[in-house]
Amino acid sequence: MQWGIHMFNEKEKNLNKIETLIGEKCTINGSISGEGLIKIDGSVEGDILWQDEVILGANSCCRSNISCKSAFINGMVEGNVICENTLTLEANGRITGDITVKNLIIKEGGSFDGKCTMVTLKKASEVLE
Repeated sequence: MQWGIHMFNEKEKNLNKIETLIGEKCTINGSISGEGLIKIDGSVEGDILWQDEVILGANSCCRSNISCKSAFINGMVEGNVICENTLTLEANGRITGDITVKNLIIKEGGSFDGKCTMVTLKKASEVLE
């Protein structure tokens, strides 16, 4: 068997790879945008416009509107959230604001205060245009 870079396929190499990390002691004032997997453990005050998945850690605090493909919320969000695919509100997750999603998962302990719009035929981003 030959050992080399072809040992793993592209999907396995990129699975769960955090490309952007905002640490617990980091505060961002202003909007951020990008692509790839982002994990936020710190604070963001400004819109988050992300092309792919967003993970908010248990100590995160976002006073932001979030637009992304999918989100895993285990911290606090004050603002509206738009997900093209799935929004997962974890046990410590708190959202105060309206959400627009294709799929919604709220785990026991998760808290949501706002209006939910479920999107089936159109992309969630097209709803607000």
